[in-house]
Amino acid sequence: MKRLDRTTFPAFREAIARYEHGERDGAPRRYPGFPRIALPAPRRRLGPTLDGLLRRRRSPLAFDAHSSSLPSAATLGRVLARAHGVTGPGGRGPVPSAGGLQALELYLAPLVDGWLPRAAWHYDRAAHELRRVGDVGGRAELGARVPSLVGADGGSILLMLVGDLARVEAKYGDRAERFLLLEAGHLMQTLALTALADDLALLPLGGVMEEAFEEDLRLLPSDLVLYAGLLGKA
Repeated sequence: MKRLDRTTFPAFREAIARYEHGERDGAPRRYPGFPRIALPAPRRRLGPTLDGLLRRRRSPLAFDAHSSSLPSAATLGRVLARAHGVTGPGGRGPVPSAGGLQALELYLAPLVDGWLPRAAWHYDRAAHELRRVGDVGGRAELGARVPSLVGADGGSILLMLVGDLARVEAKYGDRAERFLLLEAGHLMQTLALTALADDLALLPLGGVMEEAFEEDLRLLPSDLVLYAGLLGKA
């Protein structure tokens, strides 16, 4: 990746200008025809203040041992919609996105039995629903793909953040991966805070065997697996 300086910035700026004058597709990713589960529409409600959430946010190494069940559909839907839902035109949401390209995708896999079957699911931001895209096995199989999961005690859902590299490269060239990593950090923190507002906890996990997920999640050839997180009862 070239560093930006006075000699490289003009070409970087010109590439962005060429992109802005072309046609582009910024629509959220969809998996039409795949099995779906519609999530309840999130309702506005009173909750803790942002100041309170920031003071309480921690990365737990152990979750509530007495509550290993899945969050309800309403609770999970509220967390996903608040953190990564579509809230404006062009697929825009609450997370900062380079060029407004909205190139992050969120996948999840339940680790315990419940209303959501154990499988790989994609969060459809536009429709506010989950689409079943594949099978990933249980906690043991996922632990082989995310070694840091083995050291965590409890938790009920594994979250996976994936970036559409081709979408960002079209505008930002070889700096695209850097921008995607920044966005993944924004989204993980937002997920952590929205989870905490519903008395859930989120443990970010950086050690991921990326290639193992490419087929499991039906990813595009240019997709990058960026980040994982373990969600559970605080």
